[in-house]
Amino acid sequence: MSQKEFFGFSQQEAQKIIQDLKRYKYGKVLKVERKTKRENPPLLHSLTTLQREANKLYGFSANKTLNIAQKLYEQRKLISYPRTEAKHLPASSKDLVAEILKSLGREDLIKQISKVGKRVFDDSKLTDHHAIIPLAPPSGNLTADELKIYNLIKRRFLAVFYPPYVYEVITVITEVGQKYFFLTREKVEISLGWKELYSSKERKNPTLPDLKEGDKVKKLKEWAEKKQTQPPPRYTEGTLLKEMEKLGLGTPATRAQIIETLKKRRYITTRGKTLIPTEKGIELIKKLRQSEVSSPEMTARWEKALENIHLKKVGEKGYKLFMEKIKEFTTKELEKLKNLTFEVSSQFKTAKRKRKSYRRRRRTK
Repeated sequence: MSQKEFFGFSQQEAQKIIQDLKRYKYGKVLKVERKTKRENPPLLHSLTTLQREANKLYGFSANKTLNIAQKLYEQRKLISYPRTEAKHLPASSKDLVAEILKSLGREDLIKQISKVGKRVFDDSKLTDHHAIIPLAPPSGNLTADELKIYNLIKRRFLAVFYPPYVYEVITVITEVGQKYFFLTREKVEISLGWKELYSSKERKNPTLPDLKEGDKVKKLKEWAEKKQTQPPPRYTEGTLLKEMEKLGLGTPATRAQIIETLKKRRYITTRGKTLIPTEKGIELIKKLRQSEVSSPEMTARWEKALENIHLKKVGEKGYKLFMEKIKEFTTKELEKLKNLTFEVSSQFKTAKRKRKSYRRRRRTK
């Protein structure tokens, strides 16, 4: 996409507009629109959303978050079962939730249990397990990382019983010279609601004056900015988990291990929070691109079929038909793979020789 297509005018055209705008000292407000909006609290944590938040805030890998959550569940007895994709609780758990809120020192939220409805308590949205919630206050012997994960779970649990975040969006359209129109938009917080638990920044004061249609406004200056379109950002583990969940790849219990396996086999590497494909990984995808083996869509179909078998949504006949298709597909793909050749760069070979040499030296000591 060219700059002209994206911005609507070229740099030369922009400079022409800037010169023309210099003739005008004032503009007129054509329209002022105010809309009050409400944003409900996020749903309770599943394992995937917990992993995504921990990666975004602390840079934790999906596997690290899973291991910590498992320890908080098995050894510390502080949270519910973590390997879940559910974001809701059973309706029968309302008394338990009241007890948990009381133990956390938040008796003031108990009255909200009857008001939150199916955003929190919805049996139809449950899988084998409900959402991850805290079960008791933390003890004093948690590690710093354990406390971080516990607090993410606790904060999300408390947030669902808070009121919505309420704000106003003010949109102003200003006319200059009867042929130039400028859009100004500002967000003004009215009530933080559940964001009280998340917001550590001071609230911003509105910067727009109290404008109304027909107001004369003074033009301060005119300028143009040169920008280019940017490629999509690389995946982090958090954004990759979100995409895997969207495509139906893996389960909450296996997604972290899938990413770890890619790292161990050196198909991907990390640079800060960012995931980078290695030369080895790129070469593999090039070779498998024509095969459905690397198709997320096909993998998602298999995952769905396996889930239906697990939930007994298909009978024995459906199970046998699925297995026959798997065998047929595997046989065809193995035949294709036999004819593939892989080229490994000299850089990769050198690195491999260095590691072997290093291991030999260690054995001789």
